[in-house]
Amino acid sequence: MILSIFLICQIHLVVSHSEPKPDQIIEVFRHGARGPQHSYDPSWNLSEYSNLTPVGMRQHYILGKVLAEKYSHLFGENYDYNDIYMLSDSVPRCIQSAVAHFYGIYLNTGPALKKDYPKELAIPPYQDARVKAIAKTLSNDEALRYNYVPNIVNIIDNTQAYIYKPNGLPYCPNSLIWEEQNLKDKQAQIGMEIFADTLDNINKYLDGSYEISNLRDIKGIGEVIMCDLADNRTLPYGLDDNPDLVTNLTYAYSWAGFHIWGGQEIQRQLYGFGLIDSMIKQLTAFREGKNFSKVALFSGHDSNLYAILAAFGVLTEDCLLENFRSYTANKTLTNPNCYFPFFASNLIIELYNTTVSPTVRFYYNNALISLCNGKPECTLDEFITFARKATGNINLIGFLLKCGAPSTSAELPETEVLKEKPTENGQNPDKMIIMGLVTLCALLLAKILYDNKKSAKTIQGLKEELVSYHEFSRA
Repeated sequence: MILSIFLICQIHLVVSHSEPKPDQIIEVFRHGARGPQHSYDPSWNLSEYSNLTPVGMRQHYILGKVLAEKYSHLFGENYDYNDIYMLSDSVPRCIQSAVAHFYGIYLNTGPALKKDYPKELAIPPYQDARVKAIAKTLSNDEALRYNYVPNIVNIIDNTQAYIYKPNGLPYCPNSLIWEEQNLKDKQAQIGMEIFADTLDNINKYLDGSYEISNLRDIKGIGEVIMCDLADNRTLPYGLDDNPDLVTNLTYAYSWAGFHIWGGQEIQRQLYGFGLIDSMIKQLTAFREGKNFSKVALFSGHDSNLYAILAAFGVLTEDCLLENFRSYTANKTLTNPNCYFPFFASNLIIELYNTTVSPTVRFYYNNALISLCNGKPECTLDEFITFARKATGNINLIGFLLKCGAPSTSAELPETEVLKEKPTENGQNPDKMIIMGLVTLCALLLAKILYDNKKSAKTIQGLKEELVSYHEFSRA
């Protein structure tokens, strides 16, 4: 008996030690459950609209706690700003999700002062004898007396907002045109036919209160139902009585959102550019010893995960429709990892063996996804090549140009240079940098003029029609 227990323990130790541990991870996650952005369900209070709910906070608390256990060798017992980096979109629900994420990771711990730091110096310049008296009661093990995690989340500024909001104004006005085209193209009509029975049944339940007649309507009511389900609410219009219909609506909602955001290849390339470029920079900087962040975390939206998954080919219109057909036929899903990124979904890139032969693994909600010609593990160089190709091998200037960022031809320097056309002696880095700076200045000036004059009539017309939709679609 003792020998058996010993052998079991030895096997456990071998398995534990043989499991490789990444040197760096990069996580992109969607905020947690929130209130709706449409008025299909009147049970929500106005103050709850778009805001993170307690359910959303709990989701990220748990997710953070799981990651802390899984990657304990990277997070450590105490937060260290040299090791951990968090960048959140400026929307409150993303910031709150990021904070909840950290609470889960650093439960009952906080940043510590250096062990040899004179604690009497860590005091405010407040003239009161009680200051020093309180300081004497504290140790260097915790910066905060009750170990609360402070707000250590970096919030994106306007110069980088395209990372989280790559579609719409001001960075990508062309996206308004593309998404309007997607609402009316042949594939949209095919999708409406495929989900026709579902929509007819939904309209019967709505009984004239609303009418679902296009992809935008599907996305609107779908997101409300997702919020209701996450909050364990009674569904409006008696939809609780038909769970199969709700599931069908979920498939329709997933496909409609994807087609609006990613129905064209240029969308799939551009919308994921900002975050994919940021991830590549984190990976290469860590490998080269220029950045020692062991963990880089990005708090965003479903559209951000959608964009990355679409660029990498993990999500496609075809696989979403195939899964719907399999579900309605009571068959096993042919693409189990092809699904909408629901609240608190995440993507993780693991980087291994940075000092020897760097390799990368990519996960969607903890499912290992095969990239790089179907391989579950890529070399770092293979992954970077794959990711760059997925975004059309563009840089920021290329992104702005393809997006039609507000400017005139007179304000843009030589477009051939901006496309990085090689000179006779190869690339001209100095010229590229100068031209890039000139272009960004021109774009900034153009944006100011654009904001003041709203001179682009075709875009302005679309903006007036779609601005509310774009605010809602950034779920």
